[in-house]
Amino acid sequence: MDFRVFYLHGLGSSCEGTKATKTKELVNQLGGEFNCLNLDYLKKHKPWDVLNILQSWVKEDIPFFLVGSSMGAYTWLDYLVENPQVLNNTNLKKVILITPPTTLFDNLEKWEPLFGTKKIFFRYGEDYIYPYREIIRLMHWDIKGANFRLLKLAHPKVYSILAKRDTVVNNQPILELANLVKLNLFEIDDEHPLRNSIDQLIQLLEKLFKEF
Repeated sequence: MDFRVFYLHGLGSSCEGTKATKTKELVNQLGGEFNCLNLDYLKKHKPWDVLNILQSWVKEDIPFFLVGSSMGAYTWLDYLVENPQVLNNTNLKKVILITPPTTLFDNLEKWEPLFGTKKIFFRYGEDYIYPYREIIRLMHWDIKGANFRLLKLAHPKVYSILAKRDTVVNNQPILELANLVKLNLFEIDDEHPLRNSIDQLIQLLEKLFKEF
């Protein structure tokens, strides 16, 4: 099989994380080429900066898949919103989104004030600290694109894998959309990191890769 996979890891993870490593092993077994970017989301790499990086990173000359986990899935949705022509490329076989958030601001309890009125931080795994000016820009970016990200899940090339017991990502908008339109939707009975279901996830990825 001659294909490429472009993989984006989640927030606080890396290309050496469990899901990335297992996906790489699978792609290599299938004769594909695995590509992964180490990104420092929301710190060094803001969403608008990452899009510029992806423009030159993704190569479309042979069959390819876009795969993202959590924040990586969010980032691929941003990429598709800003570059809708990618979905029309016949070489793009599938976009596979693992526990995809369509917004970062679905629950403001994730964000807590720090140091009076000057800074705020995002509580998830570790603290992501920002001046309020930066958080306002991030919030504007996030909310402006939320519905567009959500609707991209309805494209025939997009496949979403949800964690049934996810407490990090709010699955409700996706499930409500699934009641209105056909989605390529899979659910795994686990929490957001899918730590107890890695084998099941990899089996599903293998099926999706082989189908093209």
